Amino acid sequence: MKIAEKSIAEDELYSLALAVIDSINDTIAASFKNDFPEAELLQKRRLKPLLLPITECIPHISNTSESTIALVDSIKKSYQKQQWRQPYSIEDFGSDFFHKSAWFPIADVNGPLVYPDGLMEIMLMGPGLTYPKHKHEPEELYIVLSGKVWWETEKDGETPCWKKAGEAIYHAPNQVHAITSGDEPVLVLNLWRGGGFQIPKII
Repeated sequence: MKIAEKSIAEDELYSLALAVIDSINDTIAASFKNDFPEAELLQKRRLKPLLLPITECIPHISNTSESTIALVDSIKKSYQKQQWRQPYSIEDFGSDFFHKSAWFPIADVNGPLVYPDGLMEIMLMGPGLTYPKHKHEPEELYIVLSGKVWWETEKDGETPCWKKAGEAIYHAPNQVHAITSGDEPVLVLNLWRGGGFQIPKII
């Protein structure tokens, strides 16, 4: 019974995440969405829940958008069942980032929905927190679910700028980028293709 309940929760998050991607009206977002198979085609794996201190802020998260509120509400209902992770060490980005950021997988090579060709996860950042410059081989699409982030990249002309809930950010392979959360915690839908999971290279 518990395994079935877990599968339903992950299927809901997956479906709602796909709907959020679909709300972004551009060809890159559409191509990311089309790469993800139907949930029933993915193997399911039960993960042991793991909470981190920063996750205590999730019930109070607000400032969503019309296109993201359903996914944020589902995260609020299910966050205590997720396996939150902090892939970095204190030495990588410092104590503040280590303690005030976290991720949980919806679908990836080690996720509750097993997907070896990419990644779908939720990123949580506390207020005023910088995810410093880094890069990785997979293409990446961020969609801000709540709050806002200050986006910086080596790409010309578009950044730096603020991105708010319901807006997307795209990174090509090995494109250096960084984001800083605004004055409240933020949730971001993070999508990769071309690799299920790897630790980004710090710049």
